[in-house]
Amino acid sequence: MNENSLDRSPTENLLDLNLDKDTWIYTYGSATLQQVRSFGYECEVQYLKERLKIEYPGFKINSNSSAKKLDFPPLYAIRESLKWERAYIAKQYLHGEVVALDNYLGKYQIIKKTEKPWYLVAKNLGNNEMTLYSILFGVFIGLIFCAAL
Repeated sequence: MNENSLDRSPTENLLDLNLDKDTWIYTYGSATLQQVRSFGYECEVQYLKERLKIEYPGFKINSNSSAKKLDFPPLYAIRESLKWERAYIAKQYLHGEVVALDNYLGKYQIIKKTEKPWYLVAKNLGNNEMTLYSILFGVFIGLIFCAAL
């Protein structure tokens, strides 16, 4: 499959560009970011937030300890990492399993928490949590029946 046949959104083309900070800000940044930058402020945090939101939705800069690549990650996490070139599954202290990319903009590691499938989440619930969810489900179904009558 050639690249021209891929269905790409306009923002995905930004990934191919090695734009410097000012060029990116004045081309794609918000009006507020552009104005504050024009007064000579660095705007590093806001610039990174806006650029990540467009180029890698859902990712954030890993400001904690570096996430370490897992030796044997779960398949659902591997499938999620395949959406991004050079991504891998890592373990991060606060977030557990994450999709990680190194050297974003030449110096940052970015991470995105993996989403467990619903059936794995339900499997790991304790008895008290299952009881609570069963009761809530029963109340919800009861309300639907009452509203239907």
